[in-house]
Amino acid sequence: MRKKLIFGLLVLVAMGFVGCKECHCDDIVIPPCEFNKHTKELPANQWEFDASANMYFCHFEVPELTAQVYNYGEVSVNREYNSGKSTAYQVALPETTYQAIELDNGDGTTSPYYYCQHIDYAYGIGFVEVFITISDFYYDDFVPEQMHFRMQLTW
Repeated sequence: MRKKLIFGLLVLVAMGFVGCKECHCDDIVIPPCEFNKHTKELPANQWEFDASANMYFCHFEVPELTAQVYNYGEVSVNREYNSGKSTAYQVALPETTYQAIELDNGDGTTSPYYYCQHIDYAYGIGFVEVFITISDFYYDDFVPEQMHFRMQLTW
């Protein structure tokens, strides 16, 4: 019992030495206990198709995504549904949804066609790209709808 008590006291003393300290790493000064968060709206109104990658993408210039944020921070992107309304909600990317469309059979009738839509993102210094792929890469009757994304930078 006495060993457990001494060990517990040592842990508490050691925790007292751990705290907010200034860090000098590669000439970048990180102030003690500073937390920064920046949110940016990313409306995807014009999708481009990349035939070599077989996907749609939307490119966003993000000057706030600096080398320091890229190397030492966190970047996350959420899709926002019902943007600007009291019923708005967000889903973190990547997101996979199951869709159905009606395809014309050519004889005046239609048939349902089912597919998966996968939305993800990539980023680098100064930019974010959101991209959409379809489960079977059938893009003849598919164009992404307008979507709204919210990006958070934390460093």
